Amino acid sequence: MADYKRRVHKLFETANIKIDSVVSDLFGVTGRNLISLLCDESELSLAKIQENAKRGLKAKSKELHRSIQGFFEDHHRFQLIGMMEIIAKLENQINEITERMDTLTAEHQDLLNRLDEIPGIDKKSAQSIVSEIGVTLDEFICMAALASWAGLCHGNNESAGKRKSGRTSVRSHPFKTILIEVAWAAVKKKGSYYRAKYFRLKARRGAKKAIVAIAHRISKAIFNIIKHDDTFMDLGEDYLNAKTIQRTVNNLQKRARQLGYELVPCMN
Repeated sequence: MADYKRRVHKLFETANIKIDSVVSDLFGVTGRNLISLLCDESELSLAKIQENAKRGLKAKSKELHRSIQGFFEDHHRFQLIGMMEIIAKLENQINEITERMDTLTAEHQDLLNRLDEIPGIDKKSAQSIVSEIGVTLDEFICMAALASWAGLCHGNNESAGKRKSGRTSVRSHPFKTILIEVAWAAVKKKGSYYRAKYFRLKARRGAKKAIVAIAHRISKAIFNIIKHDDTFMDLGEDYLNAKTIQRTVNNLQKRARQLGYELVPCMN
């Protein structure tokens, strides 16, 4: 469906229709109303635009009116009607599949709700995760087994005491794909542990390796939630700073003892 939406954008570019320069979502309520006007050969007057604009976009009616005054001809309309019919059909199919998924996962709603608490995971991705790995994880004896099966941990290629490529043998895996998408959403949540950890890893290892590492950590949380009926608790972005401070203090104390001194906390 995304491909057909991109085609609509491209069609409007060729017809000099600039609706998407005013509305944030061309396929939102206002955008679809304007598309319907173009499909129906309706009057494109300012009054008609004001009638079809919703909420805050009513104040931008004049801009919307200017944006829809392009070179929209009959052949553009013919193409637009065909693409919108396909989009509507695909949306109906998606709704039917969503309803079917809700029915099949109804008895596991508590598990889905607990998975939904993990940053980056929503109802749809929680259902996708359960559909891939089940609701028991009896096949996996530990978190590492799950991560290894999905290809989320580095390879162990060593010969004659020399470590070679660390690339995993699992190149593509549906569960890995889901968790990578979840990880990208998770690192956008401000104040979360995953976001803080991602930017620390990104500075040293690069964005791609950092996001796989976050997906690996999310898989651990998923394992505990499903296997041990745990609930998710975000450590927060200050967790890593606290660990760094404590590690620095411990190293200073150790070094001081080696030199014959004893560190004493400063009393304010």
